[in-house]
Amino acid sequence: MESQADPRDPPANPGEDYLFNLDMSCDLMSEWDIQQAREKPVAVIGVKDAQLSAPVGANAWGWNGVMAECPIQPILVSVSVALRRAFKMASEDDDITEDTIHYGRIRSAILETVHRYNTKLKPDNAAELSIKNIVTHLIGALTIRHHLTVGKNVNWSSVKVMLPKSSLHGAGTSLTMQTIYREEILEDQELGSPESIGVMGRSLSLRIHDLTVPTLIGMLEKERFRKQNVIVNVEVDRWLWYGDSHWDMEQIIVKAMEESSFQTLEALAEHIGKLLTRYVLIPKIIGAVSTASSEAAKTWESFSDDYKKVPWEETDVKDFCSIVNIKLEKPGIYMDTIPGVEMSMDIQPQSNSPYFYLWEDYEKLKIPERSYNGTLKDWIAENYPDEPLAYRKRKLEASETEPAKSRKTTEEVNSHPSSPNPTAS
Repeated sequence: MESQADPRDPPANPGEDYLFNLDMSCDLMSEWDIQQAREKPVAVIGVKDAQLSAPVGANAWGWNGVMAECPIQPILVSVSVALRRAFKMASEDDDITEDTIHYGRIRSAILETVHRYNTKLKPDNAAELSIKNIVTHLIGALTIRHHLTVGKNVNWSSVKVMLPKSSLHGAGTSLTMQTIYREEILEDQELGSPESIGVMGRSLSLRIHDLTVPTLIGMLEKERFRKQNVIVNVEVDRWLWYGDSHWDMEQIIVKAMEESSFQTLEALAEHIGKLLTRYVLIPKIIGAVSTASSEAAKTWESFSDDYKKVPWEETDVKDFCSIVNIKLEKPGIYMDTIPGVEMSMDIQPQSNSPYFYLWEDYEKLKIPERSYNGTLKDWIAENYPDEPLAYRKRKLEASETEPAKSRKTTEEVNSHPSSPNPTAS
């Protein structure tokens, strides 16, 4: 599904998303930057995993995009609020005082918001039925309607919505928005604007949790003939989109792993990150920036087809780029080990980036159609018969194994047995 429509207009197809348009003067930050910038909490009030249900796009079995047929699925809502000062009076008096926030008010705000979403929302397009829309409704309720997350009272807040039934292969998908606040609220600001409640910065992270996929992985000779269950967690930091593209991402991840035969988790992790970048994130970014206005469309039409000649620094692309974090774990060879790797990919199109070449043929890339039931490799071959040679070469070099090297590695690993078990006789 290719996202080429103006992000402000209703998308034509169910999987096409449009841009997250929460008005904020502060730049969207990475989750890492938010963690570094926020103060150490002196007290945290929260509600964890409030169990509700709502139509939020595709569930584990997908969705045809007809709004009246959007599946109702369970959602788990968690809200945490870090107070600016300790709740001294409340703890001394053993009663609710003005120096704390009663968690019952947070719970009420959650229940009211989801009820309003389910009964009052009149979506103009399918992408509005999304996990992002639930999160933005919750933020609005906590700040504007209930005045719970305001800078003079709190220094940071976290709102997380989890979809536990959105996946056939894992624990589900979640979206988390973290916000940091300044104590001094700027005067003469428009009511409801980020400045009017003291917002300093926000982060938005989409996570696909604990996908378990049988995968051919490993250097030992015996590992080349049997698949092992590999657990993958993927986080897309600075997630800017409505809709349910997390479903499309999971299909790409699962197919990529099922069809792969890498020897190392490192190579597999990078392979997954590259596929998500090339066949989900780049199409969405280019679709948004190139159709934002008629002037933008003309500007992008004038750019060269050669990605190396595009003046990327003069475009808005950098504002839309995400950071892709991937974590993989597989069964250990020995009883006392669980091998795992984590990696992070900044996908900005910079000439000194090791992932710059992924932007090749940037204007032709698209998201796989949901109706496609073949392999990911076949889909790429059908849609990109002239896939850049350099890209194909990198994939082949990464995926082809060398039997001689594998046998050598087997001998080396077998020569280093596991540490002795102290309980063994």
